Amino acid sequence: MSNDIKFDFANNSIATAYDQVLVPLLFEPWTTRLITENKPWSGKYVLDLACGTGAVTKQLLNHVTCKGKVFALDLNEEMLAINKKKFEELGCEDVIEFIHASAEKIPIEDNTLDTVICQQGFQFFPDKHKAAREIYRILNKGGELVISTWLPVSECEIFGMLCETLEEIEEKELSQLMRIPFDYMQKDELKTVFTKAGFNTIKIEKQSMNLHLPEGVNQALAFVYGTPIGPKLKALPLEKQEKFKEIFTKKLNRFDKNNFGKMAAYILKTQK
Repeated sequence: MSNDIKFDFANNSIATAYDQVLVPLLFEPWTTRLITENKPWSGKYVLDLACGTGAVTKQLLNHVTCKGKVFALDLNEEMLAINKKKFEELGCEDVIEFIHASAEKIPIEDNTLDTVICQQGFQFFPDKHKAAREIYRILNKGGELVISTWLPVSECEIFGMLCETLEEIEEKELSQLMRIPFDYMQKDELKTVFTKAGFNTIKIEKQSMNLHLPEGVNQALAFVYGTPIGPKLKALPLEKQEKFKEIFTKKLNRFDKNNFGKMAAYILKTQK
């Protein structure tokens, strides 16, 4: 992969599209499952690490109650600002704290938190070993860690088709860029990172869910344009954009009705 290709959300239009398109269609269903399967949350002090625009933050606030607290941390100011704005008028300042910081240097004291949860953020951290050590440091003895990361695009069907289409129109760098959240955090590496940080009993399971897009193919096209590669897709020459839409639509039509294939993720769980 070219060294100058970066997958980030440091653009307000990208952050907004992510929040309006990807969060409700992709991240909220996964959040609900993650929160439900890792109860109870009441009274806990929880860090939503790489909180983004707040899919996890929102659901955590509904569960920790007034006895607990949610810390929402992200390095991206645009994402964090969108997240924070959602809660400004709710009067929940006592149970939420927004933190603009890196996962590699978390401004929280040692042995403070009951749980750290990170949904689809860990694979983006530049120094994963340092981030894992920080997580270990801030957790209480017996504190829990829950992390989800996508499996490769070969098991996340719509993104596999997206990457194939980009390669077919000779946009290999864009395809490689789109693979970053999926293809570069394998199960063994994930386990090794947290073992070296001090965690002992680490469980990693594979989960899958259908991607449901109720408005069909047009919504699927909007979905991919809502990813962080969306602006680069829109910047392609018009002829190439039309070719992309034609090929991708043909691939999408292989799916039945409003079900656009499986998404699959690793769920890592461990305790300090």
